[in-house]
Amino acid sequence: MAKCPACEHDVAAPFFLNLDAWRWLACPHCAARLERKNPRSVALIPLWIGLIALGRLGHRFAVIAEVLMVAMFVVVLVEFMRPQLQLRKPFAKARNQVRHQRPVELARKFKTSTFHRKSG
Repeated sequence: MAKCPACEHDVAAPFFLNLDAWRWLACPHCAARLERKNPRSVALIPLWIGLIALGRLGHRFAVIAEVLMVAMFVVVLVEFMRPQLQLRKPFAKARNQVRHQRPVELARKFKTSTFHRKSG
């Protein structure tokens, strides 16, 4: 269960790979539209790569590296199981909206085209 940032009630978060359910996620108490915050555990990837290099230095370092990798894996799993939520930002309005033109204006616009030339 995750907490709604607007009303602090528990919200049932969908499975992290179910993108359609995340798209329609809303708090059942205050009807706020919610989305998942980006996971902070992504910052652990460079450390994970460094631990691979540390494991090649000897047996003791390999054991230390493996313990730290297991701990980081647990942190990533916990973060996916209990995601942090934030309020979804509203969509931005389009700046360039298509203006509907009347047929008379379109005829004036294309008056010199080959379709409207007089034959004679």
